[in-house]
Amino acid sequence: MVVTLEVLVALLALAFLGGVIVATIGPGGILIVTGLYLLTSLSSDEVAGTASAVFTVGAVFGSAVYARSGEIDWPIAGAVSAAAAVGTWLGVRANAYLSRRAYGIVLAALLAVVGGNIVYREHRDLEPRLDLGRGRRDLAAFAGLGLVIGGFGGLLGIGGAALSAPALVLVGVPMLVTIAVTQIVVVFTALFTSVNYLLRDAVVASLFVPLTAAYLGGVGLGWWLAHRITADRLKLALGVVLIGLAVSLVV
Repeated sequence: MVVTLEVLVALLALAFLGGVIVATIGPGGILIVTGLYLLTSLSSDEVAGTASAVFTVGAVFGSAVYARSGEIDWPIAGAVSAAAAVGTWLGVRANAYLSRRAYGIVLAALLAVVGGNIVYREHRDLEPRLDLGRGRRDLAAFAGLGLVIGGFGGLLGIGGAALSAPALVLVGVPMLVTIAVTQIVVVFTALFTSVNYLLRDAVVASLFVPLTAAYLGGVGLGWWLAHRITADRLKLALGVVLIGLAVSLVV
């Protein structure tokens, strides 16, 4: 896959910014997916496969730094991740039935829903809808969330953070713990997704290497920022950006 220097620079900027966001407030990797879709001629499975491979490496790094700083809630991470792996398998297979145009429409809808939810809740300063604990029923509910997260992660190659972070916040998980758990979830969703797409020869190595380098730099900076800033304003700005990206995909 050959891209112009201008396109590569734009993709690297999106990858770095996506890494910062995914390590601070969650739905950042989706910027890479959107960039690959809008700025290149890759097919839907190549977009999903390449992005997922980048997310896998980034999530392993993110999991390591958050495990070191002690924010990962392992029971929640285990319940969500195990179910997400199953959902990913289903989503990857569903991707085979998506045309490039249909892929863009589904991606735009997801961006609009996630972005709209973020903007609305931040603007209204709403509290979590539920407050799940660590009982069996609560962990089963977390597993249900994981199944949905994995399904869309596999279908669109978005890694899972775009849904995992907003969903966990909605059920009462603290923000820093949410971001830490999301790293583990993305390891499972992105790894299963990228392996499946790799078997279909849908990972573009010439883009994977530079995008991964930029993404890792962003994740490292994002982890540092997450321990030093409040995320409220960043979440609102991200919501607006996601809505704007959704509009750009359908006009």
